[in-house]
Amino acid sequence: MRILRINSWDGPGTGGAEGYLRSVMDELESRGHPNLLVNLTDVRPTVPVPDERYLPMVPMTAVKARMRQDLGELPRVSAFLEETVRSFRPDLVQLHHFEAAFTTVGRFLRQLGVPLVVTAHDAWLVCPIGTLVRPGTVICEGGIRWRCQFTGCAVGRGLPYSLWQKRLFDAWVAPKVRAYLCPSRSLMDYLDRHRYRPAVHLPSFAQIPLQVQQGSAPYPRGTAHIGWIGRLESYKGVEDLLRAFVRVRSQYPDAILDIAGDGSARPALASLSEQLGLGPAVKWLGRVRGPEKEAFFAGVKVLAVPSSQYENFPLVALEALARGRPVVGTAIGGIPEIVEDGRNGRIVPIQDPVALAEGLLDVLKDPARGESWGATGRRKVLQEVTPERHVTRLLALYAAVLSGADLPSRLEAGALVPSDAVPSGPPGGGPEPFQTAPGKPKGT
Repeated sequence: MRILRINSWDGPGTGGAEGYLRSVMDELESRGHPNLLVNLTDVRPTVPVPDERYLPMVPMTAVKARMRQDLGELPRVSAFLEETVRSFRPDLVQLHHFEAAFTTVGRFLRQLGVPLVVTAHDAWLVCPIGTLVRPGTVICEGGIRWRCQFTGCAVGRGLPYSLWQKRLFDAWVAPKVRAYLCPSRSLMDYLDRHRYRPAVHLPSFAQIPLQVQQGSAPYPRGTAHIGWIGRLESYKGVEDLLRAFVRVRSQYPDAILDIAGDGSARPALASLSEQLGLGPAVKWLGRVRGPEKEAFFAGVKVLAVPSSQYENFPLVALEALARGRPVVGTAIGGIPEIVEDGRNGRIVPIQDPVALAEGLLDVLKDPARGESWGATGRRKVLQEVTPERHVTRLLALYAAVLSGADLPSRLEAGALVPSDAVPSGPPGGGPEPFQTAPGKPKGT
């Protein structure tokens, strides 16, 4: 099976989606299924690899030029994609994002002669700004409509742009889609509700180094270290974490907050940290990789995932659990599907520093509980949330799509896999890892 992937993205750099793509491609190719990834982005890798191609796009900072690029027809992009299909001869095309040059990409996909699968990495199809949170911390039902400009959401003058983008997707791309892959059950519910079907739940995974899998992951003693890792952007909830940390330090004056990562919000967050009087208690570590990343996880007693807006399936939570560290996360998106309240961490309301502080203190006050929760999460991640398990289910879905099978409107990918074909964990038709009771988002 030959899979062509199109990543039409405008992000600030390599993130979770790109890391996931690389991991999936490597696993598929190890099983004899060639992949080719076409990236339409303004960010090039420092070390290109043979199975990835890059077509430079106008950066988002050049607003007018970017709008002309996205709304107009780009012959060079069309020719590039058409030649790629002719030379690679894919059996299936998978779309990752629909951002850069979306008019041209949409027209190309409309004429596509092979099955199309879409991976929903975020909530763009059901929210113009991808947050799914309205003012007042109301979690929205979703749906991109003109009404969005009257809800108080920060859609701004970009709403007509988003509406046109959605209209092209619905008219040209959606009729060709054979399946929408959703890392979280939350997003599957949203897409199904808004008639993007069949919506297939296929949880993502984090790449865990072999030494971590085979090691002992001892729980740290001593100083109350709290960790955060990711891209420093406003929606990640680090402002709430800093305010919560003030309350934590009122009970643990020697507590330390390790913040690993970088991003556009770092200057404002560093300024807030100083205003709150946190000073050297907050360690700004920058980006960490390899041994630095392992040292980060080894030192923290709990990881905070305090996102204030929609998170699909944050891999940092899986990375922490795999290393035996409990997680305190917010009740939005796929976070509650990873963090099981009272079993491997705590779930708290979004944008609530007081509740966040209490969740962190629940771990810090009882080291035996933190160690037990971390061990529970580690067992589950290493046994069930693996690349092998994910790709086995992905291949079963590909086979169903290529066979022309009539899939239900919503589907657990595990149901497509015979029980004896799942490398580890419960049978393919059984519960997914970190299953939570399906619930309806609050608000209207």
